[in-house]
Amino acid sequence: MTIARLDGATRLYGIVGHPIAQARSPEVMTARLQQIGHNAVLVPLHVLPDAFDSTLRGLMQLGNLDGLMITVPYKARALALADSLLPSAAQVGAVNALRRRADGTWQGGMFDGTGLVLALRAEGFEPRGRLIKMLGAGGAGSAVAIALAEAGARALDIFDTDAARAAELAQRVTTHYPDCRARAVTDPAHLDGHELLINCTPIGMQPGDGMPAPFGRLDPGLFVMDIIMKPPVTPLAEHARACGCTVLNGIPMLDQQAQAVLSFFTETSS
Repeated sequence: MTIARLDGATRLYGIVGHPIAQARSPEVMTARLQQIGHNAVLVPLHVLPDAFDSTLRGLMQLGNLDGLMITVPYKARALALADSLLPSAAQVGAVNALRRRADGTWQGGMFDGTGLVLALRAEGFEPRGRLIKMLGAGGAGSAVAIALAEAGARALDIFDTDAARAAELAQRVTTHYPDCRARAVTDPAHLDGHELLINCTPIGMQPGDGMPAPFGRLDPGLFVMDIIMKPPVTPLAEHARACGCTVLNGIPMLDQQAQAVLSFFTETSS
C-alpha cells in the first residue's frame, strides 16, 4: 500500500496489543482514513503487559494522537483509561476503541458485537425478533450478546463450559435489555426453534479441534455464524454447509467492525 500523505500535520491512530505483528488494521484503516480525506495513519503498537498502564497513559498525552484500537489481551484493562463510555462498552465491561473528544477527554467504545450485527444484516439476516443460540460467554461472547440484545433479539440461549460465566452473561443481558429473554443453557447442541447459531468459542481454530458441540443434522433454515477467521472454513462451517445452511465466518464481522470503529474515530464528538 502506498501512503498518500505523511508529514508533520499527519494525525495518529494506533492499535495496541500483545502480540501485534498479526494485526491487519494498520494497512486497512490507514487506507480507509486516507480514502475519506483524512491526513492520518494507524500504526501498530506492541505494548508489554507490565507496562500497559504507564505506556497507554503516556501515549494518550500525545497532542497528535486521536484514537486507539485495543486488541487482545487488553480490552478489559483499557476500560479504566476512558473518561466516558458508550453504553455498549459499559455493558460489556471492555473497550476495543478509544477516541479523543473535542474537550481532550477520552471516550471508549466496544464494536466487536456491532460488527457481527452489521455483517448479519449485510447477508440479509435481521436479528430483531429472533431466537438465537450462542456458544461461548467470554470476551467475544459478551460483546456479541449485548449487541444482539440491543439489536432486538427476542431470546438468547447461551452455553459456556463455565456455567457460572454463561449465567452471569445472561443476567447482564437481562438487566440491560429486559425485553430479550436471555438464559444459560446446559446442552450446547440442542437447537429447538433457533434461527441463528453463533460460535464465539475458539474451537475450530486448531487442526483436529472438531466442532464446538456434537451437532447432528442441522435444519437448512438455520443461519450459522462462526466468528473464527482462520481457517476460513471451520469444521462447524463445513458441517453446516453440508446441511444446506447459510454460513458466515468472522471476516465480514471484522470488516464491518473496522468500518464502525472508523466512524467512531472520525465523527464529530463533543
